[in-house]
Amino acid sequence: MRCLSCRRFSASLVCPKCRELYLRPYSRVRRLDTGLEVLSFYAYDEIEPFLLTKHLPHGWFVYRILAREAFKALKKRGEGLAVIPVDDDASGGYSHTALLARELKRYGYRPRFASLRARNRVSYAGQPLAFRLANPRNFLYRGSGKIRAVLLDDIVTSGLTLKEAESVLTRADVTVHSAIVLADVDR
Repeated sequence: MRCLSCRRFSASLVCPKCRELYLRPYSRVRRLDTGLEVLSFYAYDEIEPFLLTKHLPHGWFVYRILAREAFKALKKRGEGLAVIPVDDDASGGYSHTALLARELKRYGYRPRFASLRARNRVSYAGQPLAFRLANPRNFLYRGSGKIRAVLLDDIVTSGLTLKEAESVLTRADVTVHSAIVLADVDR
């Protein structure tokens, strides 16, 4: 097969050279106005072509590569924390947030799959802030309370999704420690 980035022949969808050039993570923390700290590993525009594969047949493989490269920067920081993927619905073939949560197990996080689902299935991709404000996700939490958790998503733009999820979890007696995303549009 060919590398998605340089088009050279490779045994992987992203060759080792392109991983070194484009997928070397550098973590950054952004604080939302609610106080929630969001840890990201990439600037969105630096890895946009890789992120856009999430709705393609090979997106599962690309997201697994992204997760493995990004989460190397974590070490073992998740001991004792649950990780709650944002809307890990797999009706499109797979869930990119569930895939990310599964990779976090290597670092001591305990995934809580299928616990936080959006009741509003509208797509936010490419939509302005006014659209996002007018169409909240309406999350439903079906997990246990009295846990410490980290929210997990692939991209943070305005932070509305993470803030809405944090609010729902807090009302369910979940202590939201922070959030983890692959990429931040605001970097």
